Formats: sequence, structure tokens, C-alpha cells
Amino acid sequence: MSRQCITCGIEIDPRRIKILPHTQTCTQHSTAEKKVAVTVQMGEGDHTWIETYAVEREDYDKMMELEKNYKKQVDPKDKPSMKSTDEDDIIPTIDDFDVDLEEEEEE
Repeated sequence: MSRQCITCGIEIDPRRIKILPHTQTCTQHSTAEKKVAVTVQMGEGDHTWIETYAVEREDYDKMMELEKNYKKQVDPKDKPSMKSTDEDDIIPTIDDFDVDLEEEEEE
């Protein structure tokens, strides 16, 4: 079941012919494009996971254009301000409390 590529004339791999019986081109000259992987975070809170989808390049380009347009609409001023996570800012020290240590030792 040997067949030649109509573009370059080399023999088409028999495995390709088995999977695609009506193919007329080798893999080098196939018009099929590679798929693009898109990851999407699903769930909420502590129950999140990542889904990976394989999409056509054309669909991926449309999604990226929509995302770019959406990001243009979001005003950076509307984003919540970042709070400091520096441990010195959030962990109180003994100096932060009004405690009379002499009275507690007597009890």
C-alpha cells in the first residue's frame, strides 16, 4: 500500500496511510496545523484544579484577542491595593500591648 506525496514525491509513511487512508501528502506537507494547549483554572477556594485543552491555532488567536480587549477595559485603579505581608508589619510584639508584667507575676 505504497503511496507517493503529491507535493514532494517521497513515499508516505504506511502508518500515516493506515490512520488517514485518503491522505495524499506526507507529514511535512500536511495542511493540518499543530494544536495549542490552553490551561484553565477551575473550581474555587481550596478545591481548584487545572484543565488543559488542545485548541486550533485560529481559535487560540481569537481567545487571546478577546483577553487583550478585556484587559484594556479593566481600569488599573479598580484593582484592590496590595497589603504588606512583611512579618514585621503583621506580627505584634510585646511592645504593642499595655501589660504590667509585675502584676501578672504576683498572681
